Amino acid sequence: MPCHSCDPFDTTVELKSPAQLARLIGKIRAAVNAQTLHYESFESDRELIGQPSFSDVSSIGPWPDVMRYHFSCCSCRASYLLIAETYHGAGGTWQPITLPPSNPSFQPTSFGCG
Repeated sequence: MPCHSCDPFDTTVELKSPAQLARLIGKIRAAVNAQTLHYESFESDRELIGQPSFSDVSSIGPWPDVMRYHFSCCSCRASYLLIAETYHGAGGTWQPITLPPSNPSFQPTSFGCG
């Protein structure tokens, strides 16, 4: 059954320009601020050591050379991944992902969803 909260994000988008990445970052940031999506900082920090937190990434840049950020729907917990290779000027994707089942007793970043 589709989730009305995250349905607009439940698609794969190939990033082909910096302007497209900027718009996507803006939409994701608005969804995080509206508590539609939750930024999974623990997962994101484990994948690219030293990348800035998503909350520190501006939609207009400057951006790190490579970005890899995880998000989840605050309603249904569907998972999403933003990957961008900004040093090429294009490249990357926004996509729904399937993660192994989470351990509900271990939620180091459970804040953020209302």
